[in-house]
Amino acid sequence: MLSYLHSFHAGNHADVLKHLTLMAVLQKLNLKSKPYFYLDTHAGAGVYDLNSKEAQLNAEAKTGVLQLTTPKANANFTSANEDVKGLLFQNYIDLVNEYAHLGQYPGSPIVASSLLRNDDKGFAAELHTAVFESLQQHCRRKGVKAQHRDGFEMLNAVLPPTPKRGAVLIDPPYESKNEYQLVVDSLSRATKRWPIGIYMIWYPLLSGTRIDRQTGEVVNNPKAHLAKEMLEQLTQLPVKSVLNIEFCAHAPSDRVGMYGSGMCILNPPWQLENDLAEILEQLTATLVSDNNKLSTIEWLKAE
Repeated sequence: MLSYLHSFHAGNHADVLKHLTLMAVLQKLNLKSKPYFYLDTHAGAGVYDLNSKEAQLNAEAKTGVLQLTTPKANANFTSANEDVKGLLFQNYIDLVNEYAHLGQYPGSPIVASSLLRNDDKGFAAELHTAVFESLQQHCRRKGVKAQHRDGFEMLNAVLPPTPKRGAVLIDPPYESKNEYQLVVDSLSRATKRWPIGIYMIWYPLLSGTRIDRQTGEVVNNPKAHLAKEMLEQLTQLPVKSVLNIEFCAHAPSDRVGMYGSGMCILNPPWQLENDLAEILEQLTATLVSDNNKLSTIEWLKAE
């Protein structure tokens, strides 16, 4: 797990989905004046240099967030802002543009900090030592406390939190097959200690086959089924409801490893599905490259 560096993928379509969903949830929490708790279990570096060698290797931001900052895309968001619809997107784009002039992209702790209020308590965990140093630097003035520790361990160490209401973002790299089960096991413990918490779980959508880099042959992807199995287990946890959104930037193909990603929300705030529908509509209009109709929003468990 420590070998994973998000700087190679910063600003891609998965980041866009994750960060828009995060903003939608925190905006719902902000509707009430009472303070809340927020934890990012796999926080990363905080801010990413899109001109770095790592980010330029596959230039994933070019088909992700940079598609949303074009004049055409911004015009669409502005027109949608004639009412509440589209406001979420504009807030996201405004935040992205604060960093764009430096060639940077804000990670989830910075996205969260843009919405956290003075009385809210925000924490960001990162285990990778070099990455943590960057996280600590960027969080220092953002109202989020950076913690150099394993996010899963911290999740269960701090629950139930004070204040009692709040949300957790869980965004592991899923480099190892056992991380899917680790998510379930951690949430099984967490939901028993804090059953009213909002839990946001990001996960990749992987094509069933891939091209082997060494042989050039098409082989089965051993991780392709694991996200579905994880979702099935998450619905069995002692929570009232489970809402799931999946955005597919591409159709599955042996030439496309991660064709999309999902956000599974346990105990979603009231009417969050409306915000997710807006997110999916805008992402489909701007980021889908092959006209696929695979993206979905669905209740996996309802009250």
